[in-house]
Amino acid sequence: MAALTPEHVSSLSDTAVLDALRETEIRRRRLYRDELVLVAEIEARGIATSRGVHIETSALLRDMFNLSSPEAQRMVAHAEALCGTVTPTGARLDPRLPVVADALGDGMISPGHVEAIRKAVTGLPDTASPEDRAIAEKILCEAAITSEPSHVKRLGDEIALRLDPDGDEPKEKDLLRPQRRLDVQETRNGRVLGRFDLDTETGALLTTLLSPHTAPQPTEDEPDRRSRSERYGDAFRDILTLAAQCESTPNEAGEPATLMVSITLEELKSGIGHGLVDGWNLSAAQIRRIACDAAVVPVVLGSKSEILDIGRATRVVPRAIRRALIRRDRGCSFPACAKKAKWCQAHHVRHWAWGGPTALDNLVLICARHHQVIHHSEWEVRIRQGFPEYIPPSYVDPERRPRRNTLHTMRT
Repeated sequence: MAALTPEHVSSLSDTAVLDALRETEIRRRRLYRDELVLVAEIEARGIATSRGVHIETSALLRDMFNLSSPEAQRMVAHAEALCGTVTPTGARLDPRLPVVADALGDGMISPGHVEAIRKAVTGLPDTASPEDRAIAEKILCEAAITSEPSHVKRLGDEIALRLDPDGDEPKEKDLLRPQRRLDVQETRNGRVLGRFDLDTETGALLTTLLSPHTAPQPTEDEPDRRSRSERYGDAFRDILTLAAQCESTPNEAGEPATLMVSITLEELKSGIGHGLVDGWNLSAAQIRRIACDAAVVPVVLGSKSEILDIGRATRVVPRAIRRALIRRDRGCSFPACAKKAKWCQAHHVRHWAWGGPTALDNLVLICARHHQVIHHSEWEVRIRQGFPEYIPPSYVDPERRPRRNTLHTMRT
């Protein structure tokens, strides 16, 4: 492919420009794989140290290409992970991430994806078996083909949590009395300053109460000019006022402020295992205690006690269906979006105005930004095998291969 010139590019159609950009990016990624093969060979032969000036390969790369130390070190780490290493005795070891190496060589993923996957696999708990690591690499590599590196990192965190759901053994005193701190100081003019540090359970309750009150509230005459901090300050005042009245609770999309708890019925009964509270893992024993102390809606796996289809009666999604929708999608269902359910809206796959029913199998949970994307772009959504599936425009993927949000499905 000849070097592109502005004159040549200006004569291309829009589709041809996008195709040329895609091909150029694929070539760039393949060339990076070739670079790593060469770096691995330099490392294996000890070329850097044999020159008598450099003590390691990254120092040689830094001087050759004017790279920063982190860039050079990252390239060496990628070469070792994707191309293998050599032991002090001269034996060559197989690469730790062969699937990633193939995907990079095919131009399917970028150096940023390689780094996200490498860190995720390296950061798996010590108890992870070689098979666990191979499966994690495959899952992360498949996600990298359709997601940006930051979302691959989040997925890696979820995999690590699955392999070690209990984490570090909590101290008995922390279970009996979680650490919560609130420092408050009154000023001379009557204002109050403070800071707090809350445990997961209390933090989830606070954000659930704040959420309905933090959205911008423009008027007919002007937009909401409050900053984010100012909106949160006003929201905090609102929940304090409601707490003082103790007669009503705020609403969010028709749902009273409620702490959603997801756990299997068996685990809830036995107190053994773990579940989700506002997207965070807590032990079953802690969840049982929360159920005694707070207004909690148990979303128990296997429950079919609520009506999940109201046909054409109304476009508004009632509480029962929204709870089931949250239980199924757990957050924005758009591929690679990490927004929690409380920031999301219910979207009719087949629009209500076109005869679509207000039923679970015709609804998806989606954040405001991606709701706009679905309504005003060529992205399409459908329900397949009971779960949302998104079809990208041809300019994103010429084959228009369906995508799912795998980030939330890891949180089981």
